[in-house]
Amino acid sequence: MEKETWINQVLESTNGKQTAIPNAQLFGQILERLEDKIPMRWVWVAAASLLLLVALNVKLVYFKSSKQKSATEIMASQLSKSNQLY
Repeated sequence: MEKETWINQVLESTNGKQTAIPNAQLFGQILERLEDKIPMRWVWVAAASLLLLVALNVKLVYFKSSKQKSATEIMASQLSKSNQLY
């Protein structure tokens, strides 16, 4: 019971508190600094690199799934189903 009263006190401790109001001018200054730090050409380079990476991963997954299994892989997959080594 003591634990529940403590939990309720903690949850109700913020009742009646005012929320902080940010300064609009300061927020604008922060956004201006962020926009000046990263040139658009680097954003495009990062986007192109990400697209290339995704394309290579898709091609690799497709290539691996279309490859035929070797005799060793077939035997290993059959052994793992039954868990018997003989």
